[in-house]
Amino acid sequence: MNKLTFINTHPEYGYNGLIDQVYEKEFSSRLPVDRIYLDHAGTTLYTQSQLDTHFDQLRTSTLNNPHSEQDDSKTLLLIQECMEFILSIFETSSRDYSIIFTLNTTHACQLLSTLFPFSSQSEYAYMIDSHNSLIGIRQQAKLHGGSFSVIDYPSFIYNQQKDLDHHSSFHCVGHSSSSLPLNSESTIPSYCLFACPAENNFNGLRPALNQLLEPFLIARENLSESFPIPVKRQPSKSCHWLTLVDCAKYLSTKSFSLSTYPVDFLVLSFYKIFGYPTGLGALIIRNDTLKILNKEHYFGGGSVEYVSPYDDSRVDYKSNINAFIHGTIPFTSILSVYHGFQLITSKLTYKSISLHTQCLIDYCRNEMCQLNYSNGQILCLFYDQRNDLLREHGYSYGPILNFNLYNKHGQFLSCRLIQRIAADHNIILRVGTFCAPGASQAYLGSRKSFETNHECRRGLFCGTNHDGEDVIDSGQQPLGSIRLSLGWMSRYEDIQTWINFLRQIILQGIGIAPLLPSSIENNNVFNENINLMLTHMYIYPIKSCAPLSVTEWPLTSIAFLYDREWMIIDQNNNPLTLKRLPSLSQIKPFIDLKQNQLILNANNHSSFIININNDFEIIKSSVKLNDGIACHIYSGEIEQWLTRVLGIYATLARRTVDSQMTLANEGAFLLVYQESVRQIQSELTNNEKITHERFRPNLVVDKQNFDQVYSAYSEDLWKRLIISNENQIELKTSGLCQRCSVVNVDPLTGKNQSHLFTRLQTQRREMNSLRANFGILLNLSKIYKLAFIRVGDRIQAFK
Repeated sequence: MNKLTFINTHPEYGYNGLIDQVYEKEFSSRLPVDRIYLDHAGTTLYTQSQLDTHFDQLRTSTLNNPHSEQDDSKTLLLIQECMEFILSIFETSSRDYSIIFTLNTTHACQLLSTLFPFSSQSEYAYMIDSHNSLIGIRQQAKLHGGSFSVIDYPSFIYNQQKDLDHHSSFHCVGHSSSSLPLNSESTIPSYCLFACPAENNFNGLRPALNQLLEPFLIARENLSESFPIPVKRQPSKSCHWLTLVDCAKYLSTKSFSLSTYPVDFLVLSFYKIFGYPTGLGALIIRNDTLKILNKEHYFGGGSVEYVSPYDDSRVDYKSNINAFIHGTIPFTSILSVYHGFQLITSKLTYKSISLHTQCLIDYCRNEMCQLNYSNGQILCLFYDQRNDLLREHGYSYGPILNFNLYNKHGQFLSCRLIQRIAADHNIILRVGTFCAPGASQAYLGSRKSFETNHECRRGLFCGTNHDGEDVIDSGQQPLGSIRLSLGWMSRYEDIQTWINFLRQIILQGIGIAPLLPSSIENNNVFNENINLMLTHMYIYPIKSCAPLSVTEWPLTSIAFLYDREWMIIDQNNNPLTLKRLPSLSQIKPFIDLKQNQLILNANNHSSFIININNDFEIIKSSVKLNDGIACHIYSGEIEQWLTRVLGIYATLARRTVDSQMTLANEGAFLLVYQESVRQIQSELTNNEKITHERFRPNLVVDKQNFDQVYSAYSEDLWKRLIISNENQIELKTSGLCQRCSVVNVDPLTGKNQSHLFTRLQTQRREMNSLRANFGILLNLSKIYKLAFIRVGDRIQAFK
């Protein structure tokens, strides 16, 4: 559907024609035209007008610490006006609600967990699709001897089941016991807490809040014998239930009314709404609830009227919300919130934002549903149920799609692979489980399999994992999914670019390329010896740093001397890799064999020299890394040098002398065939130029004569090689080199701006493998004493 047709059929799109004008003004100066942002659930984009207005206020105003001023001071007045304005967004005022500013939603939940009066008689109940930040509150309930319950939705949320007698009610799917028996006769009031997301972070489900919240709100005043929420402790005169709503995602495209749902607590992050500032969230508290909170846990600057340094009974807390606000509030950041809300509330309105984003997400889903492979296999599996049954029961979805993609054989594609290929094409989206373990388990697989299977547990976490570890069971069980989320500034062009990416890249065969081209399989030349020449040779003294090109080099018992002998690690002893830090490629090590020196070079920095045989003076400790290799960690000036060069803390680690492994990921040698490099080069678009250095090989071989017909990728079938020099060195193949997105890093510049990784996925990906192959891994067949390998050596390869 072209844009004009889309606009004509979706009059709710574009804020009456303003979207392109607003987008040009607010984002064009910093967002490249070809970059598509589809991770608004992570954070939305801040506007130029918010920045300009806020920083103009800072340039033209003198804002003092509010604690230093009188009640009628300018800074206090601005803060009070801003807080009142924020409350007005929720259709309430400071008469009924107060605000504690926090770092973000998670911090607000953490703060609430310490303020809430949990006891051994308390129960904490939360919805199954809650964010980790809500789930984490249960730790405080447990510490005080209380219990927790996990509440799930009616089963029609997950499928098309229409037997409403059995599938329309909430049900408890998990419960812990109190450490002490419940005392139903106690007259001392106990407090319980119910928490739910207004819109979950996984697939954007917006529950029927009237069904979830109203029973608790009604129970404040009127107790009934029948309570529809399956909590263990029913509301009573001595058991009081309070309510918490997570609005972090919801508020980005829809308003929440505290007048309609006067809950006790509401948490949010402002960057989710308008992108800036990132270090500011809020815990909004109903004023009537303040009196039960634990203010005695801590006091600080601003929260007390008087405190005796000698007598711990002399603590006079300030009144109301001020007793819970410790230290100076981030007053300059708070003022930026007012400017952030201006465009949303004055020019666009929440209603128009909701309509705009909803029509875009519906269009995107409908277009994706129509994408199939040539054999009829569907491309997308969505984790939602957008049907009339849900709408009839008050449920809806925000502008989020959560899904996985199939290959043409019906196997799930790695979601992390899709993310990396999308990034190659300037499309930003999110994959993983999105800090919502309950929702991800409910949609991706049964709780039992995910809780007991080690591989499943390994895949289920919020960030990214290693390539190829997020699909198991021969492509039938994904451990994560893909999330596409829209914001108020999302446009038709964003959706169309995404759909075109799926059509032109994914549907063309990601994940289905055979191991070898058919031309190779029937090539009779493989029944003969293959005569090659060693054209280039490299060692990598420091893993992930630049290579050292050599013309001859000695062997140890396992590999090239000093090849991947060292690595750069961070403050937690985790290796820094090219994938994480492409600038590592700009550190150029050199080995002086005569002087026994490792010399580190970097642009605009003086060289750093380490005496290889006398490095014991700079070793501060020894550790065993996660892969079992023991290393010595350096300290002193090398730490300072690497930290200056890289801009983050770093130091050098060296494998111990007795280690029988190098720091290479797999084989001791990586060999690349030049004909294969020429082949993949010819398949790249936009005249992109690459060389064999992209693949970080130790050995580069080519045909001895160009009239020989050893096909590209024929190295996949080589089982062993003989290097024909005075030592007759034999190397045996240990496997194919599985490639990740590091091949996109230009070794000359350190920039990641290539489509090579995508091309490898279409040309070099095995059907049952989760990564693409290029090059072969080799190990020495035996120990060769005083042996060298030289550029120009003749090599025989054997099938």
